[in-house]
Amino acid sequence: MDAASGSSGRAATTRQGGSLGYRLFRADDSAARNFFVVTALWLVFGTAMGLLLAIEFVFPDFMSWLPFVFSRLRQEHTNTVMFGFLSTGMIGLWYYILPRLTGRRLWSEPLANLVLALWTGGVLIGVLLISMGHSQSREYAEMVWGVDIAVLAALLINLVIVFMTIARRVESKLYVTLWFIIGTAMWMPLLYAIGNVVWNPPTGALTGINDAIWNWFYGHNVLGLWFTTGMLGVFYYLLPKETHTPLYSVKLGLMSFWGTLLFYTGVGGHHLLWAPIPGWLKVTAVAESIGMILPVTAFFINAAMTMRGNWNRFFSNVSLRFTMLGAIAYIIVSFQGTQTALFGMNSLAHFSQYVPGHSHLGLLFFSGSIVIGGIYYALPHILNCELYGRRLASVQWVLYVVGFSFFFIGFTVAGLVQGSNWVMQGLPVWEVLPGIRVYMALRVFGGGLMFASFLMMPVIVLGTLAKRLPNTEPHYSFGRQRTAEPDTGQPPLSVTTAEAEPS
Repeated sequence: MDAASGSSGRAATTRQGGSLGYRLFRADDSAARNFFVVTALWLVFGTAMGLLLAIEFVFPDFMSWLPFVFSRLRQEHTNTVMFGFLSTGMIGLWYYILPRLTGRRLWSEPLANLVLALWTGGVLIGVLLISMGHSQSREYAEMVWGVDIAVLAALLINLVIVFMTIARRVESKLYVTLWFIIGTAMWMPLLYAIGNVVWNPPTGALTGINDAIWNWFYGHNVLGLWFTTGMLGVFYYLLPKETHTPLYSVKLGLMSFWGTLLFYTGVGGHHLLWAPIPGWLKVTAVAESIGMILPVTAFFINAAMTMRGNWNRFFSNVSLRFTMLGAIAYIIVSFQGTQTALFGMNSLAHFSQYVPGHSHLGLLFFSGSIVIGGIYYALPHILNCELYGRRLASVQWVLYVVGFSFFFIGFTVAGLVQGSNWVMQGLPVWEVLPGIRVYMALRVFGGGLMFASFLMMPVIVLGTLAKRLPNTEPHYSFGRQRTAEPDTGQPPLSVTTAEAEPS
């Protein structure tokens, strides 16, 4: 899976020595490492706001004495989690993966660290401005124009780094992960500029129903052509590395790539089925939502067949546990998305708590799981050391799974109760609220467990950086400890050129 062997084909390894500035910002893998640290901090910051929001749904006066406004806090939460935690972690994982699949060092570590500075600074300023009431008030496009320019600059520099690293690769064939990474890096700058209407700085918006169509084209494709494609690329790298097994089928991987590009771009209209938009847009959105079954099924077969005979590793490898959790969540959320796009289900679930439950399943349980699993795999390999607190990471995984289960059930049942009362009994919104309070309490309970698990991630990441324990891994069959060989970038189980599938 990695680039061919030989001095020119070895994955980049960190140079020894050098000044502190060199080690922090210019050494090999310095950008990936720095992205991972910032990701862990964003996770705690963003989910803390989410927990406060969940509590307010049960106890509306909970924060009446604090300078927090619910509407602003909700925007701060979504932007922090999406663009702070998830995007930062995903880009950092790209910067770890690229040298190992191309056989070349990252094109520019200083520029990659500049991407981190622009991205982190932009998102932080954007969130602070939202807290002061400066918002464009559009879904996932709330940050003001000046912040949009900083984010776009980071995305364009990232595109140059990705393209130049891949262009200078040793291996002529493109492994499926590289297709996902280069595609995602190309699409997002254009998508972000369109969605934030950057040519109209005063409002960052169009007018009337056109803006609703525009916004949901952007809003859904942030999920589809940024997080979905970006995270699937990471998954297709992690799964063979963590299982020591070649990917079952590169062709199926490419089917999931091109199928997602073909079908995902038009699905945003299913959020507007009850709005006065052109009928052909509604039909297209529903049809493409159904078409997403094809690339998701290709992904499912690929993941399941690669894991065949490897489920014993699931219980001894914590990064694999998080990674496969993300894969399972992706399959569930994709079929749920197709279901909610249908007119009958949409009439019941739209405007209810069912939809944010669906969003959390995709953003947190799918994307978040792959980010956490990826960092727990990549950071020890960068430092050639043991992951700090493996047992703590296992406890984190259990709390995360149990917590999200309660969290998601609370959302889902509350949404179905709301929808059935509105549609079938004709009750007004306010009259339904007392009946869903118990389900909102489930959301708080599950959210509290998840937040407790997320507090462990900075401890694990910073502990790994500080302690750098000797590198050992469990024996997958019997749990005994063995000394692991340093990661040279070579695949633990490789296929010959004749056996490899063409890309």
